[in-house]
This record gives sequence, structure tokens and C-alpha cells, in this order.
Amino acid sequence: MNNIKGIELVWLSQTDLTNLNSGEGGTNLVDVKKYLKDGIDYPYVSGQAMRFYLREAVRRDLPEDEFMCTPNDKGENCGNEKKCMNCDLFGYMLPKKGEGASVRVSPVKVSPAMGLLPLDDNSTIDFLTRKKHKAVGEKTVGDIVNVELGVNIYKCGVSIDIRRVGTNEELDEESKVLNLNSFINDDERNQRIISVLEGIRFISDYSKQSRLLTDFTPDIILGASQTRYSHRLQKAFEIDKEKNLNLERFAAVIEDMKDYCDIYFGLLPGVLTNEAEIKSKAKELNLEILTPSEVIKKIAQKL
Repeated sequence: MNNIKGIELVWLSQTDLTNLNSGEGGTNLVDVKKYLKDGIDYPYVSGQAMRFYLREAVRRDLPEDEFMCTPNDKGENCGNEKKCMNCDLFGYMLPKKGEGASVRVSPVKVSPAMGLLPLDDNSTIDFLTRKKHKAVGEKTVGDIVNVELGVNIYKCGVSIDIRRVGTNEELDEESKVLNLNSFINDDERNQRIISVLEGIRFISDYSKQSRLLTDFTPDIILGASQTRYSHRLQKAFEIDKEKNLNLERFAAVIEDMKDYCDIYFGLLPGVLTNEAEIKSKAKELNLEILTPSEVIKKIAQKL
């Protein structure tokens, strides 16, 4: 391995009309999860849901020589991180009778997906009929179900602690120093990290896609290979309700990070209003304008 200690990505994804993560709802209401900011409701997708979506994207394209366990009926994983990519990358907690629990902290950190446009300005209610099972000869009836749907631009983020992929933290009893001891070689470690990056490129197994198909992969993205482990890049994207990117914030975060990372910028056209100004600012910052897929490939090549 080289001196890269962390990989970080933050991206914006524009969705079509959909409900990516339901809230508490009611007997006949399927709402979206919401957070409140300055008295205004915005949609979000929980971190737990985002981890599930990413994990399933990794599983869908699993290399032939790799294995990922499936949690049992108690939600417990196999706990064999050397053999299992799931346990290595996403961690686990396995109860041990009389001993507490065996815990592995995930080296892959995932943010909630935060909707950046007000929900009330970008949502609707879809009326559905849910049919009830009836015995032969009885009239089929149904309940009305209200499903809250919206279009939005979501900010998502992933951070990978490179040093902790394929390693276990062990305490040296004599020196009282925590050491990271590898249980896979560098090639295997790189392949596991690349599987996460490819999962982001092709993430697709999220909620309600059978009738609300949308794309949730990155449209505008910043990616960094870092010699310091940091989550600073997560603050680079801020937009207003007219879909203008805050260029001052964008530039300040990138300038703040340049001394410890290589940063790559990718953009698909037609997502943000001030696209021309964004491209101009990126050139001022010496950022090549790539596609989102090219950014992820560049990050993978740095391993």
C-alpha cells in the first residue's frame, strides 16, 4: 500500500418522483422520512438504509473469489472478517454469552442522504388501492393507501478508512500501544475497497423501485484520496432552493484540503442552475471536469 490513509466521496443525486425511505406513516399513509431545518421540512434517507443499499450493491457484483455473509434471523453476521467482505467492510456486533459482545467497527462510513430542496415545494400524494384477500365467491375490496412522493436533490457521502480494511486492532500488553495487524494482503485489500467504489457507481437496490424506478447514483461528485483520515469533504456541497451551488463554500473546502489529498470533480449536465459558474470555479481550482464514473475510477487507480 502507499501512504493513502483515507478515501472520501461526497455527491449530489437528482431523483425522479419516488419514496426512497419511508417514515413512520399511519394505517393508510406511507410518508417519506423528514428532517426539519429553519422550520422547513426536507426529505432524507437514513444512514442505516444507505448502508444497506451500498452493501447490496457490493453483493450484486461480488468477485468470484470473495464471500459476503447474509445476517441470520437475529440480524447477526458470521463474524469471520478474513473470509467475509461484509464483516470486514461493514463491521458487526456478535453477542457472547457471559462475555458481552465481539465488535468490529466498520471502516466504511456512510452518511444519511439529505434532501436539499424543501419537501412541500417538490412533493405529491399518490393514491393507491391495496386489495385484500377474500375467499372464493366473495367480492374483492380494497383500501386506499396514500404514498408521499417527491423529486429532490440528495447529498450523500462515503468515507473509507484504508488502514482498517483487512486489519484487526490489537493491544500490545507490554507497550500498551494499539497495533493494526493485517489478515489479508494488499491486493485483496485493494479489491475490497474497489468493490465499495464500484458499488457506489452502480447502487440500485433501494426502496420501492418496482413501480417508482429512479436513479440514485452520483450526478455531481467530489472524490479525494487522502494522506490524512478526514471527513472534511462532506461540507463542500451546499445549494439553495433555486438549485444554485454555493461556490464560496465549494472553493473554501477544496482549498482547505489540498495539502493532504488529491481531489477529483465530476459533473453531469442539467442538475444545478449555475452550472457554467461551477465549471469556471472548478477550473480556477485546477480541477479537471470529469464524469462521476471517471472520478471513481481515478480514486481506484490511486490504490
